[in-house]
Amino acid sequence: MEINNTISGVYLEKDIKSGVYICYIEEFSEEFKEKIREIFPGLRNGSVITEGNDIYNFKNTLKRFLEMYSFNKDGSGKSTKIKKGIIGELISHILIPEILPHLKMISVMRNKEENSMKKGFDSIYFDKSNIWYCEVKSGGDENSKESVNKKNKELLGKAKVDLKKDVYGDRDSLWYSAIVDVDVTISDSNKKINIRDLLHQDHPDKKNRNMNRKVIMSSILYKNLESKICLNNLRDYKINIDNENIFSELIVFSTQKPTYTKIEEFLIEESKRIND
Repeated sequence: MEINNTISGVYLEKDIKSGVYICYIEEFSEEFKEKIREIFPGLRNGSVITEGNDIYNFKNTLKRFLEMYSFNKDGSGKSTKIKKGIIGELISHILIPEILPHLKMISVMRNKEENSMKKGFDSIYFDKSNIWYCEVKSGGDENSKESVNKKNKELLGKAKVDLKKDVYGDRDSLWYSAIVDVDVTISDSNKKINIRDLLHQDHPDKKNRNMNRKVIMSSILYKNLESKICLNNLRDYKINIDNENIFSELIVFSTQKPTYTKIEEFLIEESKRIND
C-alpha cells in the first residue's frame, strides 16, 4: 500500500498492517491552505464537472459552500455542532486521499437538489477493484477535560453504527446518489462502467446482493494537542471491531486538531479576498 508524505503542519502516526492512521494537525500551514484552494472545487462539485468550467471555479464554489455552511434553509444560523461536522468532513476528504493515495474519491460533498448538507454516505472511495464506504464523525472541545481516547472512540463508535445501518440497509437513495456521483468524478468510460457495476452489486435490490463491505471509520477530534490520541489504544479498539466481523475490511482514520475555527476563518477570508 502506498503511503504519501503528509502536508506540512500535519504529523502522521500509523500502523499500516492494522489499518490504523492518526493525523495530528499541529499547524494550519500555507501548504494546507493551498491544498484546499487546489482541490476544493473538485471535492464539492466533482473533478469532471470542475475541469475547464469557470462556473464551478474556487470563487463560486466557496461562495455557495459558505452560504450552506452559515445558514439553515429557514435563514437561521448553523449551530457550532453542525459547523464542526462540516469542517470535519472537509478535513477528512482532504487527508484520506493524501495519506492513502491508492484511494480515489468517487463522491462529492454537495447536496445535488439544494444548497444544504449532503445526505447519504459521507464519502466513497475506489481502489483498483473495491468500493470503500466512509463515515465521518466530528466533535470534541479544546477546553474539555474529557479523555482524548475516550472521546475519539465515542466518535468512531457513532461512525460504526451509521455505517452498519447504511451499507447493509435498504435505502435505494444511498446507492442512487453514489452511482450518479460516478459521472462527475470519473472521466474514463471503462472505469465508470466498472465502478457502477461494483456499486450495483451492493445495491439493496440486487439479486444475490454482495454483502462484503470495506469501510473507513473517520473521526475528527477537536482537542488540544497537549494530550494526543494514542496509536496503541486505537489499534486495540480497531482489533476489537475486526473481531466482531461486521465488515470485510476496515480502516480507522482519526484526525486531531485543537479547533475548527482556523479553517472557518480561512475560508471566510479567502471569500473576501477573491471578491475584492
